[in-house]
Amino acid sequence: MTQDNPTLVDSLTLGVIQTTLNSKLAWSAASGEPKIAAGEDNRAWHEIRRAMRALADHDDQPRIVLLPELALPRTRLDDFEQLVCSMNAIAIVGVDYRLDHVKKSAKNEGLVIVPRNFWKRIPSRNAARVWFGKRDPAPAEASDLAKYIPPWTFDADPNVYVFDAGPYGRIGVSICYDFMDIERALLYRGRVHHLFVIAYNRDVKLFESLAVSLSRTIFCNVVVCNTGYFGGSLVVTPYYDAFKRIGYSVDGGQLFTAQCVSLPVRDLDAAIHGSDTKPKATYKHLPPGFMASIAPTSASPEGPSPVTMRLFTAE
Repeated sequence: MTQDNPTLVDSLTLGVIQTTLNSKLAWSAASGEPKIAAGEDNRAWHEIRRAMRALADHDDQPRIVLLPELALPRTRLDDFEQLVCSMNAIAIVGVDYRLDHVKKSAKNEGLVIVPRNFWKRIPSRNAARVWFGKRDPAPAEASDLAKYIPPWTFDADPNVYVFDAGPYGRIGVSICYDFMDIERALLYRGRVHHLFVIAYNRDVKLFESLAVSLSRTIFCNVVVCNTGYFGGSLVVTPYYDAFKRIGYSVDGGQLFTAQCVSLPVRDLDAAIHGSDTKPKATYKHLPPGFMASIAPTSASPEGPSPVTMRLFTAE
């Protein structure tokens, strides 16, 4: 994609939702399996509905909505899809564990929901679903799974995913602990405009440091959508002026929020390709050895789907 690519929009309006799921109540080892307890299921769904209604009422409705890791109970998948279709936005959401009761293994997944009428700007009746997984469990996550009787293991997804959202740019996704994977960062370098991280992360300052660093080295917008139980969601863009780089930040635990933020696309794409030629640079200089490999988008407003997917495997 180049600076004058007419398919790229100037900016992407993103909805960032922080739900406040309490992991100790949601996944108790006494339950026998790592599945959200009924009480937390109901509370989580109530917060998600409130947040989606708030974003739908926003003057500048988001085109993409993010929710944290493990935020959506699997019992609510169909209901959530209907919310997304009525809002006609793409949703990227962390979903409760996919359980294999034979192997006693749990997969931590995210889901991309794409309404069929996304480009037509009208509500849809159904949507396409694209799943992506987490490769590396956090040590505490693996330990918690092992506390069940019998113990459960983590089912890893070795793939690295890039989604082509047409005029809204290329999107990389990571689930929490995978954000710390250097190999993954190298695979995304020069290939994405946005890196979206959905998380249930206690060490919010570490993720803030990573987001600031990777926005420069991968050279893209980095968005961390963390659980509101710990807070720490933020948006970082590699702007030249330091005061502009943090576009959004939420500090403090047990905060339920739903906020719209704007991410640059067209000008950032120009900078990725070395064409930030304004008298005063808008973005930081490209990092040493940086090479853009973002191909022109094939999606169009008349196309059947706004999202295509590419896979890379980190061996």
